[in-house]
Amino acid sequence: MQKAITLCLVSLALFGLGNANDVTKIPTAEELCSLLPGATILRPNTCTNWIRCPTTPDAGDMEEGSCVNGLYFNKDMGQCVYKDEMVCPYEHTPAPAKEQRCNARNEGSFLADEENCSGYIYCKNGAEVKANCPAHMVFHPDKLECVYASQYTCPEPKQKEEESKANPICLSLPNDVYFADQEDCTKYSHCLEGRLTSHACDEEQAWDHLKGLCVPVADVVCLPTAKKPEPENRVCANGDAVIVGPVSDGVSCSGYYFCKKTTDGSRDRKPDHYSCTNGQFFDNNTLSCRDRLNVKCAFDRCEGTDNKYVNVAGNCRAYAMCSNGKTNDKGACPDDYFFDERTQGCTRRMISYAACSA
Repeated sequence: MQKAITLCLVSLALFGLGNANDVTKIPTAEELCSLLPGATILRPNTCTNWIRCPTTPDAGDMEEGSCVNGLYFNKDMGQCVYKDEMVCPYEHTPAPAKEQRCNARNEGSFLADEENCSGYIYCKNGAEVKANCPAHMVFHPDKLECVYASQYTCPEPKQKEEESKANPICLSLPNDVYFADQEDCTKYSHCLEGRLTSHACDEEQAWDHLKGLCVPVADVVCLPTAKKPEPENRVCANGDAVIVGPVSDGVSCSGYYFCKKTTDGSRDRKPDHYSCTNGQFFDNNTLSCRDRLNVKCAFDRCEGTDNKYVNVAGNCRAYAMCSNGKTNDKGACPDDYFFDERTQGCTRRMISYAACSA
């Protein structure tokens, strides 16, 4: 991974990641340079031509060169070497066509089915007729008969041809490099031995395209095209304890989240948010929406009001003047007087609403 970090100190924006696993599309030199600015790469479909990518879009044109006769460009070393010392990723021999197994010589024969260990092939009139052994039995390729599974160990299934093909993105780039996803900051891709794989960071982490690794969401530097994920909502946990049910949203008097029960017993990471209506506040003690004067709230009690006076938390003599749902100014009744939010005035009658009690 350390090598990957070194190679990824620059932006690695993976173009068209949705089609990144398309092994038929040959990327252009410009597309490859967008993945690895400043790197020296192998030009697609060649063994001798190399390209030095500009470090930034405004750093000038790509520099191109070609190895002298008898040398190939080694994309991992970044230099030309003798051709007999390496294998060019674009130099290969097409696989021979699969031999027709049910020829005249094999007429009436039983053959192993390479794609199904429990099955076999019967050759009839030059055609392959596939069949399966009875339950709990497999086909023995040497005995050419069905045997119990304990009598023959099936080989590991062969990798499908499409899965074994090298991705054209990885053919020209140095081996073992990591790419930032162009749209999703929590994902990244990896080129290794010509194969491209996609990965995702752990929960509460995202891929930092400058550092080339997963970091906490709060510290991540995403690609400009990738949306930065919001920090995970942790209201459904109190230390190590998991909360299930309604809980204050922690920023308002009327808002609350509803923490759903998860199948694995972990906290709900995406709780639904709600707000009490009709001037009511959420009461965390009774888990209900109540008359605002019966709820002790440490947040701005002007929420949901305009051009009115409200009691102030912790002091029943004090009042706050509200404007557009926020406290605009504060004051206090004279000594021996209390503020009554219901009558909007000071009174000698002792006020002890939960809203203003200490």
